[in-house]
Amino acid sequence: MGDRSSFRSRALRQGPLRDAGPLEAWVRFWTQGWRFSGRASRSEFFWPMGFELVVVVLAVGIPVWSGTPWRWDSYADPFGIVPTPAVHFHLFGSPTWWWGYGDGADVPPNPWDVVLLLWVAATAVPRWTLLVRRLHDRDHTGLWVLLLALTGPLGWLVVTVMVVRRPRAAGVRFDRTMWDAYKPSASLPPEPQDTATATPAAPSSTT
Repeated sequence: MGDRSSFRSRALRQGPLRDAGPLEAWVRFWTQGWRFSGRASRSEFFWPMGFELVVVVLAVGIPVWSGTPWRWDSYADPFGIVPTPAVHFHLFGSPTWWWGYGDGADVPPNPWDVVLLLWVAATAVPRWTLLVRRLHDRDHTGLWVLLLALTGPLGWLVVTVMVVRRPRAAGVRFDRTMWDAYKPSASLPPEPQDTATATPAAPSSTT
């Protein structure tokens, strides 16, 4: 019972979890995956990538082993290791128009493709927030992720160097969110007194 409660408290703890194990990191990937505030340790960041690598190997390997034509590739950057379509899947529409996903030959998705498409969609936001919280642990704003979109390989390299380096204590400033100011427990720091005009306290007498 004690081990379960300890695991639960570590998995749900706010703030970075140093030396997180693989299962703890994977649980926190989901429980903390909708928070852009806070920080994430290096172990919290890299263990989910290990799980994603297993998923990518299965995503690409199982269809090949079963004799299905090549439909999936993989892509890796600081956002994660993600299966990406090697074809263009028809997801919605009619014979005359459709909305799809991917690049390449137009094909309808089979059940395995649907599972992988749901996986990519379900993990998109947690992967994004995990990277932002990892940058916070280095005392960097999450806006640095724009480098990945605006500068290509150079941004990939810069952000990768950021996330692999040691944390900085100043990153604690990202643990406080804009909503904390509206919580009942939040309080403003006491205002400093003007020592020149402050009324001196009356001396105490002893009997």
